[in-house]
Amino acid sequence: MDEIKSEQMDNKQKRWSKVPDEKWGEVVARMKAKEARMKDPDSNVKKVVAQLHEREGRGYEKYGVNTDRTDLSTLEWLQHLQEELMDGAVYIEKLKNDMKEMQATQEGLLEEISEMQWKKQYEND
Repeated sequence: MDEIKSEQMDNKQKRWSKVPDEKWGEVVARMKAKEARMKDPDSNVKKVVAQLHEREGRGYEKYGVNTDRTDLSTLEWLQHLQEELMDGAVYIEKLKNDMKEMQATQEGLLEEISEMQWKKQYEND
């Protein structure tokens, strides 16, 4: 066990010793930037991670398993994925139709407003 740790340390030292002296500033800057990103991650990434954890919990409560399960073949996993993607395509189509309806409603309202403004102007003249 100690030999493995010693060998790993030797490999790490060899890797770092290959960095030219003039590049150390760049290496340190990249390491500091990475550390800063870890301290203050992207707010959208944080939201997605939280949603994934929540979804994982709900999935386990509902099905009693997670994706670490080993009882499904690759083809069965692909079938699950295909079904999820088809659901997603249906959701997209529904939302597109909703947006088209909203846009038509807005256009109709704008026409009504324009007509009302024209009538008001005509009446005042």
